[in-house]
Amino acid sequence: MRIEVDTAVIGGGVSGLCAAHYLAQSLGRDAVILLEASDCPGGTTRTSAEDGYLLDWGPNGFLNREPKTLQWAEDLGISNKLVTANDAAARRFILKGGRLMEIHPPPRFLATPLLSVLGRVRLCCEPLIRQKANDDPETIWDFAARRIGREAADMMVGPMVSGVFGGDAHQLSLAHCFPRMAAMEREYGSLFKALIAKKRENSAASPVGPSGVLTTFQEGIGFLPMHAASQLGDRVRTNASAVSIKHTNGGFKVQMKDGGEVAARCVVMAAPAFAAVGLLSGMDDALAAALDRIAYAGIAVVCTTYSREAVGHDMNGFGYLVPRNQGKRALGCLWTSSIFPHQAPKDKVLLRSMIGGFTDPDALRLSDSELLDIVAREVHPLLSVSGEPELVRIFRHDRGIPQYLRHHGECLDAVEAAEKRWPGLVFAGNAYRGVGLNDCVLSAHRAADALLK
Repeated sequence: MRIEVDTAVIGGGVSGLCAAHYLAQSLGRDAVILLEASDCPGGTTRTSAEDGYLLDWGPNGFLNREPKTLQWAEDLGISNKLVTANDAAARRFILKGGRLMEIHPPPRFLATPLLSVLGRVRLCCEPLIRQKANDDPETIWDFAARRIGREAADMMVGPMVSGVFGGDAHQLSLAHCFPRMAAMEREYGSLFKALIAKKRENSAASPVGPSGVLTTFQEGIGFLPMHAASQLGDRVRTNASAVSIKHTNGGFKVQMKDGGEVAARCVVMAAPAFAAVGLLSGMDDALAAALDRIAYAGIAVVCTTYSREAVGHDMNGFGYLVPRNQGKRALGCLWTSSIFPHQAPKDKVLLRSMIGGFTDPDALRLSDSELLDIVAREVHPLLSVSGEPELVRIFRHDRGIPQYLRHHGECLDAVEAAEKRWPGLVFAGNAYRGVGLNDCVLSAHRAADALLK
């Protein structure tokens, strides 16, 4: 079967759905078709409802600081279903020496046992550290060690990187993972000076984490892509695997696995980078090679539930992260029923433990029972959990989170050069300029705007 449309969107994750929504709004619904290889749109942004629990497969929400994400919800007619995190989510912990230590904002932080006395003294010297004098690529860890000291880089920044990217701070590019942090040094010369300046501008600004409040939907974060797909209706084709793209005089021809083809003037490539490699090989081998350099981290999300009586910890908090020097396999644990109480029945506890990441690629090869053994061995003692979980669900993402390594700038250069080389072909998704849901929405707008202009 041959289909002719103005624009084909390849990939039905958040970026693809958002781009298709706004392109359909501007060009007309019939002018757009979205091709998703799996049997369900949303990518890793999915939620299962079971026994009164809402179980998020991947991300658990987005920070409500991005107007375009909130506007998309408004345009979809679902902004009335937004739910913000409980106040308890403001408390966050890091594991050190078998104990959970709360992260406090300054000046209380200077008394924390999370760092040694020397580590705290070195941290206080940050305003005296000279600004970086060149534009050479720098990893997140190198930046943190240079500005706040090696100990703080290991105990504070490393866990944050694991929590956001499932990545290794020693490998990830600062400029592409945390561009705001790099900009703070460039603009103010010091992180402390930047935080003081931002506090003056906004007294509610947090010095210990990103701004905004974690937000989801009453039905879980997976409700967003599912509702977006339902509004597009039959313009979303699931189980529709593209196998190649060729450039034609009129635009592009997308060859499908079932033998059909889609002829389109424009293509939004919103599939993961590793999937785009095979599609573009032959049409643009240099681009395919650049995309093939974008690494991914696999991660297992282990959801476990308990009666409240079986958990001795007060559970008043967001959860905890684990520095890689603590000898644990779990990257951290989110206390979902404390963050979003509506996602668990009353008097129940829902935990999401993350295992794997870039530093532990073998974790995805573990059996379900082996993953549960890690939860029992590493998580249960910290939270004084007795007995076995009442419900267990494990979601495995073999290539779940893109890793912006030191050479990521070269990959972006190759993508941008290809967009100029092939007018009508644009790229969207979390493989390029941010892995969060907000970043995916911004990426979708970038792609849609480029085609509409």
